[in-house]
Amino acid sequence: MAIGLKSSISFCDVEGQLVFLDIEADRYFGLSPAAEQSFRRLLADPASPAPASDAPASPDPASPDPASSVMALIGHAQLLEMDAPAAPMPCPARASGGESLLDRLEASDHRSSAAATIAASLHITSIRAQLRVRSLSSIFARLRRSKSAVRNWRHAPDEALAIIAAFAASARVLRSHDQCLPRSLALAHAFIRAGLAADLFLAVRLRPFAAHCWVEHDGLIANDRAAHVDSYQPILIL
Repeated sequence: MAIGLKSSISFCDVEGQLVFLDIEADRYFGLSPAAEQSFRRLLADPASPAPASDAPASPDPASPDPASSVMALIGHAQLLEMDAPAAPMPCPARASGGESLLDRLEASDHRSSAAATIAASLHITSIRAQLRVRSLSSIFARLRRSKSAVRNWRHAPDEALAIIAAFAASARVLRSHDQCLPRSLALAHAFIRAGLAADLFLAVRLRPFAAHCWVEHDGLIANDRAAHVDSYQPILIL
């Protein structure tokens, strides 16, 4: 029996606390201390739990057996599922620091044309509209399909900077505060349409809780600064 996360759920460890993202339900959530302890037990030894009907009862009623704990987690927020292809794994942390392509842009002579800025603005507006009427899971599935359809990724630094310049310029005509998701989704699609690699990072931080997202191209931050993204722990990378 393989026990794994429901396909729509990802998670990360932030400052010693587990945070989960369910893109089907479009929500972040945590577990109770007891449920988190059971989940961490599963992470430490994913092969050990057995179905409750097959597992021996715990001799200590104050210490539920691992199988019972896991079966409870399967019901908790529909967190786990049976016969999963892989055991649960947290989203990996990214290396801190790293170069931002915005720094390269500012040091270059790249300037966005009016047409390119308008095109970027229209794409952002389209993504905003989609986020209002379509589920997050369907929007992410489309991004995955777009990436999988590219057979050969191109390396074109000047073209990448031109795309970033257009999206940076769009902030002068479109509200950009608290719009990281539609702007990053639109940027990722623009890169992918051009055959340029793009990874969408969704990340969280605690105390106070906040969520953020950005795009990386060839391992370089495309639309944010390292000092900012370093305060977030990735929870899902697309």
